[in-house]
Amino acid sequence: MQYTFRGSLLKEGAKMFISIPFNVWEVLGQKGLIPVNVTINDFNFECKLVPKGNGNYYIPIVKDVLKIINSSEELDISFEVISHLTRINNNSPYSIEDPIRKIDSIEIIKSGDRLCGQGCVAMLAGVSIDEVITLMKAKTSLSKVIEALDYYGIGHSDKMAYKLKKDHKLPKCCIINTSGHLILFYDGKYYDSSIGILEDFDLNKITGYLEIIL
Repeated sequence: MQYTFRGSLLKEGAKMFISIPFNVWEVLGQKGLIPVNVTINDFNFECKLVPKGNGNYYIPIVKDVLKIINSSEELDISFEVISHLTRINNNSPYSIEDPIRKIDSIEIIKSGDRLCGQGCVAMLAGVSIDEVITLMKAKTSLSKVIEALDYYGIGHSDKMAYKLKKDHKLPKCCIINTSGHLILFYDGKYYDSSIGILEDFDLNKITGYLEIIL
């Protein structure tokens, strides 16, 4: 179903967006980050509607889209709900230059069993585990974790390092793979979202790690 309205570009800090003029909870019957296909003045793109609370939502406008639709006039806007984005990070409101936050501390976030990847992303992004689960669904593959990091504008190395060389130290921040279970290392501490902060960790269990660029 297509939802159509006219609206204008709004600015909040460095971010541009379009406010949706109806209660999304009531009209769409959905909550959380909602994947949609948007058309603005005949230009089409995918994104996720971003909640502002109490059913109020906005359409995030990233720089590449802004270059095409930038206008002080009212815009013809329509969107339809889709099952998922082509990629998690498609048309994210964040970027490497404008990430969700500067990582200078980590708070432990519990994710439960089989959601270790979502837990690592939530701790790095500083968002709730529910938000990351909505973003990633139940997929904890490393490729989906990387897509989620890209979505939040969190810098990382291009590929996993599969061996920690003897006498070498881990980077200040990285996601560690231990035979399929992911934990977060930051500034000398190990954060396991399934159990908490680890007092001790056997480096021999590491099967690979992805450096997070601070």
